[in-house]
Amino acid sequence: MNNVLRALLLSLLLGGCVANQVSSQREPEQPLAQGLFDQQRYDEAALAFAAAASAANRSPEHLWLRAAEAWLRAGDIEQARSAAARIQATALKPNDRARYALVNAELALANGDPERALTDLAPSGASLPPSLVIRRQQLRAQALQQTGQHLAAAAELASIDPLLSGTNRPENRRQIDALLAQADSAALYAQGQAAPPDSSLRGFINRALAERGLSPIPRGADSSESPTDWNLPATPYQVGAEGYRPSRTLAVLLPLSGRLAGAGRAVLDGVLAAHFEQAGARPRLLVIDSAGSAEGALTAYQQAVDDGAERVLGPLDRDAVSALFALEQQALPILALNRSGLPPPPGSASYTLSPEDEAVAAAERMVGKGLFRAIAVGSTDEQSRRAVAAFIEHFTQRGGELLASAEIPESEPNFSNLLQPLFAAAGGRVIRDETGKKDDRLELAAAHDAVFIALKAPQARLLVPQLAAVGIAQKPIFATALIVSGSGDLRLDLELEGIEFPEFPWLLGATDALPGVEQLARTLPSARGASARLFGLGADGYRLSAYHDYLQNHPGAWLPGASGQLRIDMFGNVLRTPAWAVFSGGRTRAAIETSLQPQAVEASAGAW
Repeated sequence: MNNVLRALLLSLLLGGCVANQVSSQREPEQPLAQGLFDQQRYDEAALAFAAAASAANRSPEHLWLRAAEAWLRAGDIEQARSAAARIQATALKPNDRARYALVNAELALANGDPERALTDLAPSGASLPPSLVIRRQQLRAQALQQTGQHLAAAAELASIDPLLSGTNRPENRRQIDALLAQADSAALYAQGQAAPPDSSLRGFINRALAERGLSPIPRGADSSESPTDWNLPATPYQVGAEGYRPSRTLAVLLPLSGRLAGAGRAVLDGVLAAHFEQAGARPRLLVIDSAGSAEGALTAYQQAVDDGAERVLGPLDRDAVSALFALEQQALPILALNRSGLPPPPGSASYTLSPEDEAVAAAERMVGKGLFRAIAVGSTDEQSRRAVAAFIEHFTQRGGELLASAEIPESEPNFSNLLQPLFAAAGGRVIRDETGKKDDRLELAAAHDAVFIALKAPQARLLVPQLAAVGIAQKPIFATALIVSGSGDLRLDLELEGIEFPEFPWLLGATDALPGVEQLARTLPSARGASARLFGLGADGYRLSAYHDYLQNHPGAWLPGASGQLRIDMFGNVLRTPAWAVFSGGRTRAAIETSLQPQAVEASAGAW
């Protein structure tokens, strides 16, 4: 909109013009204002609605209401309040009264009055379009959150999740997860049991419980059925086994050429190892190169359709997964081996080994051990940054306090200066002798309960002694699996003593999902070293494909895999509960487990 028209509309609004004053001007058209609103040009739309209201011969209330709505979307609270003040509520039609209540509720929230907002948002019986139904529930959730009713707020947002699409749905789900993270496990479980079995809220609660190491609530939670009734056997390789429904033809879409070819081949080795380990009926495999690109994945997917596949495993790279999830029509269900910005289509799922998931697991482990004050250290590596951000978000949502964080460079060996803020934040100080006769005395920084790190082994080896050197007291250290990158030297890894990190049970010899890692590594190089986790991802993806439908229909069921205990939530996300390892004597060993959750919750949820 040009400046002349903007000035004209603003003068009409602020001058309180009456109809005869603008009779010589062309009356602003409401379609113009609505078009600006639809283009998200809210400030301009508000001016257009306001000018139309000022020029209206009678009943301008609807137009002032639309102006107020547009100004609220533009973030201009004062202009919205001014427009709302011009409205006579009694002159509004029933549906506009419901919209007017939304405007008043939003203004009340802006004034810090959530109780008034909830009163305005009480059910009116009016029929609202879906966009305003969504807005109403979002405002109710905001008001409930401000009054400390986090579970009720989560329920409001869960109720609109099926109405959302595109990027709005992931953001809504992130907010729900954040609200549920603030509730204790007993309250979560009670709320989940009260929710309808097929409700979105129960699905979100199940995911939150799984992150805390608790069995989700199955659909039969109100009967005698126990979550442990649905745990699947480790080696169920036969037709008729509980939940086992392999495809007759499984298409495996992996990047076997291009920059991701090495990763793709390691995943494929895991798929084949699980395939040939299986006795009895097994699917025919169609291995198709997705070329590590969105275009290659779309071509490979169409080939899978043409060749008669019943299900797709893969692709591996994020852009390729996004391309398949964005297809308007899904000819085949997909078990993608990465996450996308888009949610999986109905009947499909996504599974990945993400740094964010491991960071959340670390935060949950610390909270479960009663360690609520932490310092965090990451590096300039992208995976490290993602992990630290996810840790901080989840740890603080769960009631933890981050005292300080630091990011250390990958190329410099000395970062003691970067650690000084951690020293101060954790209560350390230097006590100087004012007489100058004695040396300064160092008071250790011990206000923290634990340290979280997202570092590769070489950096972690440098960090641990430097923490002590700057006066930070020795406390438990938790890491992501990034720490095993560059490890393996017995002598050097002594510096990592006592650090705990999430690990594959298979790599710790704690599962029968695959033959032992040493046995496989003798013939398959991809089963050892840095590629072993990709190998395990492929094996688990293959096994999940045969249990996909069962796991998606039974949220309380889990499958023991090479990478951990696996379940699929009602949104198509594969959730992984890892094992925990610890550096001991320079080697990695299974961590000694203790109860991480309140006993009452374990009893009600069904401990694994």
